[in-house]
Amino acid sequence: QFLGLAFRRKINMCKSAWLAIAAVTVAFLSGCVHSRPIINVHVVAHTHDDVGWLKTVDEYYVGMNQSIQDAGVQYIIDEVVDALIANPARKFIYVEIAFFIRWWQQQTPYRQNQVRQLVSSGQLEFINGGWCMNDEANVDYTAIIDQMTDGHQFLLNEFGFRPRIGWHVDPFGHANTQASIFAQMGFDAFFPGRIDYGDRANRYNQQTLEFMWQGSQSLGKSTQIFTHVLYNDYCYPRELGGGFAWEWGDDPVQDDDRLTNYNAEDVAQAMLAHVEGRYKVYRTPNILFPLGCDFQFQDNTNYKNMDKLIAYVNAHQDVYGLNVFYSTPSIYVDYVYAANISWTLNTDDFFPYSSGPYNTWSGYFVSRSALKGYIRSRTALLHLADAVLTTTATAATNTTDALERIQTLSYAHSVAQHHDAVAGTEKQHVADDYAQRLAIGSTAVEGFLADSFSAFINPKGHAAPSFQFCPLLNESLCPATQAFPASAVPIVAYNHLGWPRTENFQLPVNTQNVQVIGANGSAIPSQVFANPSAPGTFIVAFSATIPPVGFTTFILQAGSGNFVETSRMAGDTTISNEFYTLTFSASTGRLASVQFAGSAKPIAVDQNYFWWNSSAGNNVNSSQASGAYAFRSNGTAPLAFSDSPQSTVVTGPVVSQVHQVFYGWVSHVIRLWAGSNRIEVEATVGPIDISDGLGKEVISKWSTSLDTKQLWWTDSEGAEYQRRQRNFRPTWTLNVTDPVTLNYYPMNYGAFIQDSTANVQLTVLTDRSRGATSLNDGELETMLHRRCLYDDGYGVGEPLNETTVIRTKQYVELAAPSAAAAVHRPDSFRLNNPVQLAFSTAANAQGWLSSYTATYTALTQPLPANVHLLTLKTMPDGRVLLRLNHIFAVGEDAQLSQPVSIDVSSLFVNLTPIEMQETTLTANRPLTELNRLAWNADGSSAAKTEPAAPLKDFVVQLAPQQIRTFLVRFE
Repeated sequence: QFLGLAFRRKINMCKSAWLAIAAVTVAFLSGCVHSRPIINVHVVAHTHDDVGWLKTVDEYYVGMNQSIQDAGVQYIIDEVVDALIANPARKFIYVEIAFFIRWWQQQTPYRQNQVRQLVSSGQLEFINGGWCMNDEANVDYTAIIDQMTDGHQFLLNEFGFRPRIGWHVDPFGHANTQASIFAQMGFDAFFPGRIDYGDRANRYNQQTLEFMWQGSQSLGKSTQIFTHVLYNDYCYPRELGGGFAWEWGDDPVQDDDRLTNYNAEDVAQAMLAHVEGRYKVYRTPNILFPLGCDFQFQDNTNYKNMDKLIAYVNAHQDVYGLNVFYSTPSIYVDYVYAANISWTLNTDDFFPYSSGPYNTWSGYFVSRSALKGYIRSRTALLHLADAVLTTTATAATNTTDALERIQTLSYAHSVAQHHDAVAGTEKQHVADDYAQRLAIGSTAVEGFLADSFSAFINPKGHAAPSFQFCPLLNESLCPATQAFPASAVPIVAYNHLGWPRTENFQLPVNTQNVQVIGANGSAIPSQVFANPSAPGTFIVAFSATIPPVGFTTFILQAGSGNFVETSRMAGDTTISNEFYTLTFSASTGRLASVQFAGSAKPIAVDQNYFWWNSSAGNNVNSSQASGAYAFRSNGTAPLAFSDSPQSTVVTGPVVSQVHQVFYGWVSHVIRLWAGSNRIEVEATVGPIDISDGLGKEVISKWSTSLDTKQLWWTDSEGAEYQRRQRNFRPTWTLNVTDPVTLNYYPMNYGAFIQDSTANVQLTVLTDRSRGATSLNDGELETMLHRRCLYDDGYGVGEPLNETTVIRTKQYVELAAPSAAAAVHRPDSFRLNNPVQLAFSTAANAQGWLSSYTATYTALTQPLPANVHLLTLKTMPDGRVLLRLNHIFAVGEDAQLSQPVSIDVSSLFVNLTPIEMQETTLTANRPLTELNRLAWNADGSSAAKTEPAAPLKDFVVQLAPQQIRTFLVRFE
């Protein structure tokens, strides 16, 4: 045995000597030991912990349902903390605070102090620091800010820690607004992972995987952020065969020459090959070497083997020319920054993402449309609850209980922004879990709202009224109105926006004999017609004006109603109001033309519903199926549901509408409300029929006579609009293999087309995220719903086979391009921030109005039309988190795109500020303490408007697209 061991050691020693001689010989022949500088290899140990995907967030945390995926986050954090304590040279980054807070709350004070020391020493660094790694295609910027704030406030309170790096290595495409938000949070760098395969190849060739990204064209240089696109993806390097995924079963590093299977040189050579391959496409001698992947570090395998590899390579630096060490993205960025070179400037986004010629991930723009709509509505409810607590609290308000209730919804809402949640790319039982969490949070908040309304409207000390809510009102179901006409039904309508709004309501009732009484005791004009969703019942329709950050009351009571008959469409049919005239064709039954105020003649406009047949992945070009992630159609022309829908018409003084059934499960109502400068389209789609064995992706298409020159625009996460051009990418040459899916882009708030010659813009606004395209000039197509019969092969492991019904509302607006933003900008906020209705009962209207406060506003005057009250949130320490947002971009409107000032000292009725500190976007650092790295950018552009002046005497100046964040202490 001894002789055998000695023989093996001799062989290994000879092998080492031969490798060293060979390396030196090669170096000598090339003229130097190394023809390049020593490369710093930054080993970034990490785990990517999806906040729900194949398992629910709690299943992932606890480690349940292991037959689906071997993943238990609590064990990962346990192992990492022990490993860091054992070796001070080790480092680790962690991202998802939704998981970390679960673990943190279960630890002893001793264990928590150990972790605090690791954070303080820099061994454990929180990167990104949001509640989750949010999606970038299906979220609006307000929800991103919310979920990042939840995470950043936890890190600040527990560790005094402020993240400085955006780590978005898994979202399926990347948005300009995300880059802008990260810059406004004070981040020094952004690390995206997934960009189009064609774009990546181009950047390989041009050494532009690192660049400066300017996220906002309005805010300019202030939103530039250094961006590092990962070489391949965020997992262990494996482009040359791998060898470093020890937790996945790769051979361990055997560096003991007393034993057989000695392989330290082999693994070192593999590292050298990977590093030198990456060095060719980056510009500094610093290479980020990811050590980890999904739910890794459940044991100590990775650290034990990497420790050995680092020691071996560094001991032979003359052979390998590498300096290997545990690092973090922050450390990597500091090394690159020290190179002091100038970087190319990028101003476009990274949508859609294609992983191959026929593999475009644009289906998830629409996947699980019902969940997308529910999440968007919870964003609005969360902001409304924050405003109610801050502005209507009374002596009876239990602030601690209210904050806990709101936090329940906030945490569920933040989880839902995850890139496998709102994206719709999770398994069905996980989607159900997200919805359940949101429902639990909504119930908690509704209880708080009911108590708040009851107390606030009752200053005279009468018997406190009780309130209930109608979450199924979009289905024309409301138990509260079933008490009518036996009882009058008072309804408190709360508006949390900073502008007054005239809102249009349709409420289900059991009788046509109904009147609507306003807050002043007078009747509100209304009309009653048959309920198409529930035969034998009725709809009462009316409009009411609601003050900003406040409420009004209207009361349903028995009386002579203004009943309007419903008729079948016969011949060409026209409905109109002060702003629009819509003509429906007798031959097609569909919309045929629109004339809007200011236009000389009608514009040809056809609206219809179609469906793309989902690819089963069985065609000659590719085996790619359409699924949760990918959209891929069979063919380049969609199929129509009906040549001539069945139509009924209601014409009245309050609202005129056409109800059309295109197919048994596809219908819509087109409405014109009196005095409203928008066309309202409410569509009902589903359950999608698959009895023919075909998957379907349902679209609404607006076809016009406009000459749009291959162009259309979609919003970026609800902020600035991005110009799109058919079959084109701004910075690289697109290989047009699939002309349908490659031209689909995410749409969060809106999309539009323009004809500069005709001086017309058609804008479509949406109540949830979806996909949009313009495949032919004059067309604007939005995808509403989808049901696919095959898995697309990207990991979720099941088809997107939902049986949901969606009812979705869109606003359609036509105007001159110079006047369009003045309408669609505020309208997008109204559509996505619905009024909250709370229902009660009373003997009669006059009795209620004489007993309770019927209307209230928390503002002394409305905010300007270009300023959005983004956040008005009471914090646990009693201060109020205030965000003011200029919603217009530079050049959108002659007046509304100008800077604006707000005096907070006189803004609120009962709130007088005594202290006001400006902070970064997530309120984790005073703005005066922010000191971001100042990078050099080629062709750098300054902001198009001057930055707002520093805060003085509570007066806030806002430039276009600017968000300013404050922590305010009120008297």
